[in-house]
Amino acid sequence: MPIIVVTRLRLRDPALLDEFFIAAVAAIEQAQKSDGNLGADALADANNAWWSVSSWQGRSPMRAFVDSEPHLSISSRLDHFCDEATFADWEQDNPDLPDWQTSWRHLVADGRVAELTHPSDAHQSRAFPRPVEASRS
Repeated sequence: MPIIVVTRLRLRDPALLDEFFIAAVAAIEQAQKSDGNLGADALADANNAWWSVSSWQGRSPMRAFVDSEPHLSISSRLDHFCDEATFADWEQDNPDLPDWQTSWRHLVADGRVAELTHPSDAHQSRAFPRPVEASRS
């Protein structure tokens, strides 16, 4: 059964954007090229928040991605980049990437938070707003 993984990261300082963006692009490209990946996408949200979602054939390929470079080094720097970092994963019947509102619901209900030195007030409670998406015409 496919595994869906959603991540929401919020930059603690807008001055980190360039450095963070380079790392985020590298991680998305790595996911897209990884064995067992069924899809990956990202969303730049309001208030310096960044979302990613990926679909995997199973937990094994997903773990192989998480435990390899560049993702491994990037995730070890979350404390440098973020004041909010939340992750959720779940099984679903199909490999389709969920919409961002569904991703938000999973993060709020079941998300795990990273240990951060300078978390925001919303970090532990997962009390962050729904993602803002451009309207589709």
